[in-house]
Amino acid sequence: MNEDTQKQTEMERPRRRKSGSSQFIPNVTQFNEALESLPDPEVWSEDSYECRIAVGDSKRSIWFNRRRINRGNERPYRWIYNGKILVRKRDI
Repeated sequence: MNEDTQKQTEMERPRRRKSGSSQFIPNVTQFNEALESLPDPEVWSEDSYECRIAVGDSKRSIWFNRRRINRGNERPYRWIYNGKILVRKRDI
């Protein structure tokens, strides 16, 4: 394949678009609503939890991951949103 043909083929490839659901970013009210439905991370057996909230006429998902954190000599579980927000039990 020569250089011109390779450039043309690259230009003809369809571009991938993100689905609408992956672009959802909750506002503060929606996030707080999701926090209220979170189970206790110490007793939850799975590594993630999906909170479904109403947005207009549809439902959207907010995912939280359960991770252990170091807190002195303890290693409690906490919920983490989007890898950036840590949620303590007393925040719920």
